[in-house]
Order: sequence, then structure tokens, then C-alpha cells
Amino acid sequence: MNNIKFNKTDYQLLVVYFLVYWIWNIFDSYFTTSSFSSLEYFVKIPIRIIQMITLLWFIKWVIETFLIKFKSYIALFGIGIFGLFAIGFCFFLLNRYYIPYGYVKWEELPSVPKTILFNVEDSIINVSMPLVLLFGKKYYNYREDQLQRLNEQKELELKVLRAQFDPHFLYNSLNTIDALVDYSSKETIKKYISNLAALYRYLIHTKDEEVVSLEAELALADNYFFLIETRFEGDYEFDIVKHNTYKDKYLPSGALLTSIENVVKHNTAENGTLVTTKIHIEKEKIRVVNNKSNQQPKESFGTGLENLKKRYQLLADKTMQVIDNEEEFILELPLLNIIE
Repeated sequence: MNNIKFNKTDYQLLVVYFLVYWIWNIFDSYFTTSSFSSLEYFVKIPIRIIQMITLLWFIKWVIETFLIKFKSYIALFGIGIFGLFAIGFCFFLLNRYYIPYGYVKWEELPSVPKTILFNVEDSIINVSMPLVLLFGKKYYNYREDQLQRLNEQKELELKVLRAQFDPHFLYNSLNTIDALVDYSSKETIKKYISNLAALYRYLIHTKDEEVVSLEAELALADNYFFLIETRFEGDYEFDIVKHNTYKDKYLPSGALLTSIENVVKHNTAENGTLVTTKIHIEKEKIRVVNNKSNQQPKESFGTGLENLKKRYQLLADKTMQVIDNEEEFILELPLLNIIE
């Protein structure tokens, strides 16, 4: 993009500044001279405002042409200084001589170096405040746009991660039903499917929600415990330990389900030893602790915990801790607070 565009609010800001500048200088002139001067109030001050507008458009043109388009710093500096002098000198002659006298008193002008220095400095002083206000606002707008784009990108990434989560859970659920068909009764299979349907009703109900209440997640976990116990006939044992109340606490949607699913995927009961999982509800986090088996992990796409980590980072810039030692595997899920 080779152009610096001014929008409606930019022009509104400049209009407000010029009005304030005009009124301020009227009062300053009146209190300094103690007299009313229509020439000063309605001619000279407006001309200085026109000078500022001219300088703004000149600086805009110089930046667009020699900085953005041609990237020539020497031309930017040289033409910029010349333009500041030329504009300042023309308006100086207009305000100082042509308006009050109708001609220029050339003999009163200082030496050429002093004239150049004075008019360049005068132009910089005149344009500095509107320039600072305008580009300060443009920078603020840029930061707002950048933040909005970042939020939109996060929302898109979250939707992608949720889209990966749902098929992943469905894949494991269908494998469970396939296993049940071989050895379970018709009533057991029907009850399993009924609980599975309840789970999917919940997932559909929360499909557009990135965070859900801890209470809802715990209810979902109780439902999922039944599905696991039905399939594995007591190989897994789950216990929820509530150290604190969980009112007004939230989790990424499906976070607890993903954690429980991870236990089942990577551990198998052996030699009469159950896979036990304790879910500790603490003040600021949930600790999911399970003993480890020596069996090789079941088939896994490896996306569950990785996606959950990314969702935590995108939603709240928090980190899900994973502690993996010889005897235990621990997940620490930060609890979220919703700010109204």
C-alpha cells in the first residue's frame, strides 16, 4: 500500500484541533493586546490554519512518494526541508506583509540563511501538534486493528481445534461400541448408546461455546465414567476429590473429557492392578492423576492433549502442565474465570 489514507474520524480530529487553535489564539491575542482585531481573528489566524493544512498534505505526499514508494531517504530529507521552507516563507510573506501592507518590505528581511532557518523552524512548529495528534491516532487505530485481527485469528484457530476434537472423540466412541457388540448384552449396548447420545447432545449444545462451567464438565465426566466402566468392566476406577467449591469456575469445552480419554488411551489394567484416576478440584486448577501401566499405548492420533494445550493458550494465555514420572501421569488444568 503506497498511500496514507485519512478517514472520517481523522478529519474530525483535525477540525476540532483547528477550532481549538483558532479560539485559543483569539483569546491569547485579546489578552495580550487588550483590543479587538478583526484582521487578526478572521484573517491571519485562519491563514495560519490553512498553512498547517498545506504542511500536513505536503508531508503526507513526501512520505508516500519518497519513503513508501521510492524509499529514498536523501530525497525525503532534501525535498522535505525545501518544502517546509517554501511553504513557511510564502505564508510568512502573506501574513507579515501582503495582508497588512499589500507589498513586501524586502529590506526588512534577514539574511538568506536566517530566513531559511526561521521558516523551516516555523513550519515544523506549526505542523508538529496536528501531526502528532493525527499520527498518534493512526497508530492507535493500527493497534486496535492488529488486536482485532489477532482475536479473529484466535477464534479461527479455536474453531479448527474444536473441529479436530469432535471426530477424535467419535472415533474412540465407535471403537467402544464395536468392542461391546462382541460380548455385551443387548440391554448393556442400548444403555451405552443412550449415554453416548447424552454426551453428544451436550457436545452439540456447547458446539459454539469455547468455555463451559466446571459443574457442567463434572456432570459430563460422570456420564463418561459409565461408558468406560461398561466397556472395561472395572479395569478403570475414577474418583473426584473436591477440595474447594467450583462455583463460577470454567474450563475449555471438553477439557475434562479429553483428560479422562487420555488415561484410557494410554493405560491398560494388568495383573489385577486397576488403572486408578483421582481428579482433584483445587482452587485454581484441576489435577488429574493416574497410575501408569506398562502396556504400550493404544492407537492414538496424538491430537487430544496437544489441542487442549493450544486451546488454553488461545483462550486465556495459560499453560496446561504435564508431569510424567515413572509411576504417575499428572495433568494440571488451570481453571478459568469469566470477566463480565
